[in-house]
Amino acid sequence: MRKRYVKYLLCILAVFCAAAFMGCGTKTVGDSEVVMEIAGQPVVKAEYQMIVDSCQAKIKQQYDTDTVNSKDFWNTGEPGERPLDKAMQLAREALVSNKTVAQLAEEKGIAAELDYLSLAEQQEGENARREGAEASGGTLYGITAFGIREYYDYAYTQAEHELIEILKGEQDISDEELQTIYEENQQEYTSDVSVDMLVAEMAADVGDEQAAHVAEDLKEHTDLPYLAEKYPTVNFYELTMSSLNMQEGKSGAYMQRWLTASAMQQGEVCEPFAIGENLMVMRCLKRSEQAVQPFEEVKGLLKDSVQSSLAYEEIEARQKEAEIELKISQEQLEAIALEALQSAS
Repeated sequence: MRKRYVKYLLCILAVFCAAAFMGCGTKTVGDSEVVMEIAGQPVVKAEYQMIVDSCQAKIKQQYDTDTVNSKDFWNTGEPGERPLDKAMQLAREALVSNKTVAQLAEEKGIAAELDYLSLAEQQEGENARREGAEASGGTLYGITAFGIREYYDYAYTQAEHELIEILKGEQDISDEELQTIYEENQQEYTSDVSVDMLVAEMAADVGDEQAAHVAEDLKEHTDLPYLAEKYPTVNFYELTMSSLNMQEGKSGAYMQRWLTASAMQQGEVCEPFAIGENLMVMRCLKRSEQAVQPFEEVKGLLKDSVQSSLAYEEIEARQKEAEIELKISQEQLEAIALEALQSAS
């Protein structure tokens, strides 16, 4: 009897201890409380849970449906290999990436408050502004309201873009260095097809008949002043396109121009074709295959590419050096992560 009583009492105590542990893990940690610092930047509970929650889909893809739907899915497996551990590792990597950007942005004087609590305030203010603009009939671009995750990602993306531009500007690359890189990687600057084109572009309302007349003239004439004088409503210009630089425009609106030009031979004039709201006729002035783009033509793009690579390397180096300091116990952090994952399941 006494042994059974003691055993019963121990079970009750175990239940209370478990409840106390869970309480210490989550309920006593407020949403705005700092749970860790990464690269000297604070991470609050609400932020940590938001990032952990965003890792769910990627983790669940690694398991079959029955396992994912099991009662204690997140704690399945050996310590360090549980889905919970994997989600926390992905969250850690994402936070290290973000907080390194925040640290460098601060060092470079970028005026952006990137801590979670400040971003939450900014989100509320931005949403209020958008709501007011919509109510008053003002012009509103993009979505009508940001969720906190959307605004968080937006703020960090903007800060990283600004940071990259600053870091690129700090990279001094000489023409001699660029020339060496160009010569060592010349195959990357060799186009399968390169064409020099004489292009006639006109509004569609000019009509098919005039477009046909322009095409006939292009077979005999390549003198821009002569053509411009004869057809004042047509825009004549010369353009070099290649498989490395198709000149299709940011929106891709001029892709058809490249597709048509790349199939043409020297001296050939194409039939008029529609491109957006315009009509276009082209004559191929020169066609080359396996053409190496001259250094002077690619120098600007090459320099930008090298500077971008060096800027990202600097950020990655900082990420590897980033120190993580927990402000709560590891057990509490696991309980917080588990709370986020289970509440969203």
